[in-house]
Amino acid sequence: MNKKTLLAALILGGCATGSVSADAVKQGGTLNVPIITTSFVDNFNPYTSKDVFHGTMFEPLVVFNNMTGETHYRLAESLDVSDDLKTITLTLRDGLKWSDENPLTSGDVAFSFELAKSNPAFDSKGVWSGGNLASIETPDERTVVFKLNAPDSTFIWNLEKYHVLPKHIWEKVDNATTFTNPNPVGSGPMTTVKLLKPQQMELCRNPHYYLEGRPYLDCVVFRSYNDNSQIQPALIKGEIDWGSNFIADVESTFVKRDPQHNHFWYPANDAIHLYLNTQKAPFNDVRVRQALSMALDRELIVDLAAYGYPTPNFNAGGIGDLYGQYINGDITKQFEHLTSFDQDKANALLDEAGVVDKDGDGYRDLPDGSPFQFDISVVNGWTDWIQTIQMVNELYDEIGVKSGLKTVDWSVYEKSLRQGTYDVAINWSMVATNPISAYQEYYLSDRVGKGMHAGHGMNSAELDALINSFGQAGTEEEQQAILNQLQTFTAENLPFIPLFSNPTWFQYRTKNIAGWPTEENPYIQPVWYDGGKRVIILNNLHLR
Repeated sequence: MNKKTLLAALILGGCATGSVSADAVKQGGTLNVPIITTSFVDNFNPYTSKDVFHGTMFEPLVVFNNMTGETHYRLAESLDVSDDLKTITLTLRDGLKWSDENPLTSGDVAFSFELAKSNPAFDSKGVWSGGNLASIETPDERTVVFKLNAPDSTFIWNLEKYHVLPKHIWEKVDNATTFTNPNPVGSGPMTTVKLLKPQQMELCRNPHYYLEGRPYLDCVVFRSYNDNSQIQPALIKGEIDWGSNFIADVESTFVKRDPQHNHFWYPANDAIHLYLNTQKAPFNDVRVRQALSMALDRELIVDLAAYGYPTPNFNAGGIGDLYGQYINGDITKQFEHLTSFDQDKANALLDEAGVVDKDGDGYRDLPDGSPFQFDISVVNGWTDWIQTIQMVNELYDEIGVKSGLKTVDWSVYEKSLRQGTYDVAINWSMVATNPISAYQEYYLSDRVGKGMHAGHGMNSAELDALINSFGQAGTEEEQQAILNQLQTFTAENLPFIPLFSNPTWFQYRTKNIAGWPTEENPYIQPVWYDGGKRVIILNNLHLR
């Protein structure tokens, strides 16, 4: 293994599975968690069920801990990367079983990745469509060999995002994309479906889980809520133990109700942007994009719309606080004018672009005389983002730009971002081990139509080559140089406008459940909506 690569440092980082001693815990108990959905349906296909089963019903191969730098080996016992970075050899743990007691082998892993090849909708990280993966071999029941078409030290980061499915069940399926997976068989800590109702689903422990004594909990109850505003009273009333959504004024509304048991911890998370569709006029004019950025008072937005919990993002290079160690301060300073609140310069840029008020109604028009107006898309019920967009609308109004708020259901929002049919949308950035993953999602051509971050229209073969060269770089210095180029490109072209660095929304109750990650014990980033992080936390939670 090339010890000079960042990959090597990650693999050598450790293989911890949790931070709680089995001698210090009580077995049993039920964890209650919220899910924003209209209702639960009888569908246990992890690829078509909003991914609530990754890390619960289906165990990841490996989890890369961006908070501690550790590598948590899960179904995998080890990973070995060849010196030429073209072969990854994965060894499974010995004696793995599915929840129906059938053996879990390398054949299941290979089948699962081949399933993603034959069903492109399952190719969640584009390892097949992007041409990364050439073939998979299984020399024995515990060994999986991934052969790559070109050297790529970043390939292993994709492994945790694919579901390992039982071949003996799924090979009999005619159409995997419509298969609802009744009577599911899994490998994760919670595989037994005890209850399924429209507003509640209960999953209970896997009798053949590979970690002895885990999970400590008996069951997880998923409760359905329409939006953030319903979750806040549910937390206060003790209906749920774990909140992962924005809560207004959390200190007063939640913590003060029961200071002994009600807590929150908000470490850094993703960067939140306004994504602009550069395929549509006038967003195809960089001066317009720059003006729309300079018109925003980020500090005011954070203070009033989000109660000061996020931090304003003045880095035009595409990443935020989560990746602070990779942000090039010189580049940030070079382009700081683009994120400074300056309505005079914003007005001047719009005038220069020919976007002026032609009919005297107080609002700007396009050069052809048609009104310049657009809506900003956000998911219905995402209260913090809705408040953010309302403030953005007011600030744009001050420079004669008429913008509106468009609240839509999740499915509509997701589809518009994937297909690039939006005008402007508020959206997050990828959270991963290294910021190169964020840039892959922003710019790689093969992510267009598949990911939710590449629909802005700014993709090219040159960008693909630059991003793909990261995996072939031999040193951290070379990799940082590539990240610097990507930060510069993003700042120069501004396909998305930085707003703020989001915190990780994490509220928790300790009245019944202990073992939570905390600021004092930050063993993992506390993200419910990430299967890898979710399974690490579930393996640590236990009765008080």
